[in-house]
Amino acid sequence: MAVLMPGWTRTRLTAALITIAALVLVPLAVKGVAWQAERETRQRLFQRGSHSLAYGTDETITTLQQQLRDNPREFAPHIALAHTYLQKVRETGDPSLYTKVESLLNSAEKIDGQQPDLFATRGILALARHDFAGALKLGKQALILDTENPQYYGIVADAQIELGKYDEAIKSLQTMVEHRPDFSSYSRIAYARELYGDPEGAMEAMQFAIDAGGPVPENISWAYVQLGNLSFGMGNLDEAGRNYDLALQRVENYPAALAGQARVATATGDLRRAASLYQQAFDRVPLAEYAIALGDVYTKLGDEPAAQRQYDLVKAIDQLLSTNGVNTDMETALFFADHNIDLPQSLVKARAAYAARPSVHAADALAWTLYRTGNYAEAQTYAAEALKLSSYDSLKLFHAGMIANALGQRDQAQTYLQQALNLNPHFSLLWSDLAQTTLKQLASTPATKEGQ
Repeated sequence: MAVLMPGWTRTRLTAALITIAALVLVPLAVKGVAWQAERETRQRLFQRGSHSLAYGTDETITTLQQQLRDNPREFAPHIALAHTYLQKVRETGDPSLYTKVESLLNSAEKIDGQQPDLFATRGILALARHDFAGALKLGKQALILDTENPQYYGIVADAQIELGKYDEAIKSLQTMVEHRPDFSSYSRIAYARELYGDPEGAMEAMQFAIDAGGPVPENISWAYVQLGNLSFGMGNLDEAGRNYDLALQRVENYPAALAGQARVATATGDLRRAASLYQQAFDRVPLAEYAIALGDVYTKLGDEPAAQRQYDLVKAIDQLLSTNGVNTDMETALFFADHNIDLPQSLVKARAAYAARPSVHAADALAWTLYRTGNYAEAQTYAAEALKLSSYDSLKLFHAGMIANALGQRDQAQTYLQQALNLNPHFSLLWSDLAQTTLKQLASTPATKEGQ
């Protein structure tokens, strides 16, 4: 580990949710959808996008399905097909495939209920559905049966970090890296370095992941997108664009790279191009994050009807995710809070999310939702917790700055807001301008004794 990741210690290293589960979703849940409506929505959203990316996954699914028909009592094809369906979710964003995964695992359990791969695959499914406590239990069960498989440590570490168990996650990830320094390990290291405020180190580790090669071609495009996102977070738009281009060179029309290019276009003020790129990304993989971003672009363009259509799509996707067992209270809370939607319910969801997964991200979501509902003092407690691992996150700093400003803490507000803008002046289409405006107001307003 010291050779691979020089300069890192246990207190600076943590795991990341970069399994299949993490790369699929930016989901939001609204309960109570009828089955017929769910089916119609799924057809409307996914029929146009599911064919657009040719990874060969469909051919693999067909082959494995035939193997199961020929040998229905064999354990291995059940697990292989379950993993292939999980990969298909990555490619299409279709959460209904989780039901197929669960059915396959139930059948596999009847064949051999004590195989570590069974517990591990159930753990990955639990991660995808944001059942992190369940994923941790399943990952540990897999490790009891096989302590030498590094991927099992990855599942455990992913769950631990989402549960706020950072010290335990560090140990799990350290063991994983020592067992096998590969794409999966390096990509987790990259996220860990980013989480702890070392974007340059994160880029180094992600390049290691690219050099190591991923199990499927899409993995490398994903890694270049992460490099682009890191560059964007540092305000380096040209470098971000180059990395998104590299991702597209490897997988044509790769949705995450198109969305990355849209972010760059937004930052440079080319909102029409941003709208086109976000639409292309959504047409290929209809994820809520693309619909939200496109809606925000339309809002900036002054086209409220078009923006509302996108936000309505988010609600439709939310329903699909909820129907298919995905718990997304944290994401829902942030979406509602950002867009002034049902703020009391937003707070309920944020509290539920933090109770279930007390990570720094959940703390940030709760802090912002508390701020938006006028609970400033309590919000500040969680804003501080959100920054406990690192202050290298413009959005978290912005949240903390606005909370401090609401409490009359002028100097602290200025510090946070300036840090946010120094890191990345284009950190948010919704909030960057407000950060600039608030900072100017603070600078031009004479300080009072109470507000200092």
